[in-house]
Amino acid sequence: MKHHFLFLLSLITLPLLAQNGSDLVKKGNDYYREGKMNDAVKAYDKAIQGPHQYIALLNKGNALYRLKKYDDAVKTYQQAAASANTDTGLRSAAFYNTGVVYSSQNKLEESIEAYKNALRLNSNDVKARENLQKALLEKKKQGGGGGGGQNKKEESPKPSKSRLNQNQAQNQLDKLENKEKNTQQRISEDKSQYGTSREKDW
Repeated sequence: MKHHFLFLLSLITLPLLAQNGSDLVKKGNDYYREGKMNDAVKAYDKAIQGPHQYIALLNKGNALYRLKKYDDAVKTYQQAAASANTDTGLRSAAFYNTGVVYSSQNKLEESIEAYKNALRLNSNDVKARENLQKALLEKKKQGGGGGGGQNKKEESPKPSKSRLNQNQAQNQLDKLENKEKNTQQRISEDKSQYGTSREKDW
């Protein structure tokens, strides 16, 4: 089924530092921008062994996605999202990008859960919220209901060091789902106009 909305991934950039890991991420990013995805994957693979492994994993997932290796991209994003010790913003971006991959494959249930996980880590992520709303609307159009958040399958372990406890995160998610209903109504009024997410620039 054709999608009526577009998604773009988050390419993480680093300032040029003296550290080898940063140089390798930068080299991978250069290859990525030049469209040399296989070379980018190789550079990110080397950077994964260094201090910027989660940035390298996230960007490697982006390159794999561009190579249409969707399952490998998702696995790579899941590695980036799995550690509670890494930056919350990076983990949120990994879940967001997982949602993008699933959306591109019309795996709406999985994409919805991925966007919700991104929002649990960063409730202010406007792009994740918009894509969640679009995925919920698409699911509703396909007869799958509105996705009221009752089916919560966590695809990664919960962080032990989270800024929000589980009740606070659930309360924010409940508020978000109420906003979704209002936004879905606005979106359905103009079915021909869909927003485009832009790359997140770090």
